[in-house]
Amino acid sequence: MSDPFLISPAAAARSDTPALVDLVDRVLDRGCVIEGELWLTVADVDLLYLGLKAVLTTPERLSRSGG
Repeated sequence: MSDPFLISPAAAARSDTPALVDLVDRVLDRGCVIEGELWLTVADVDLLYLGLKAVLTTPERLSRSGG
């Protein structure tokens, strides 16, 4: 029985869906901000808080937006 999620390389090349490199290029061209938070808690006492904000974009796009 064949796996429905596996396709041949030839079929992938003919596919109309964008490749991963196209998606990454689009995200970098437009820019993307990733934000996250992490708490380390023991016995309802917050011991550690970590906040993260990351900007993913090209240097050209960042300079155009005044960043």
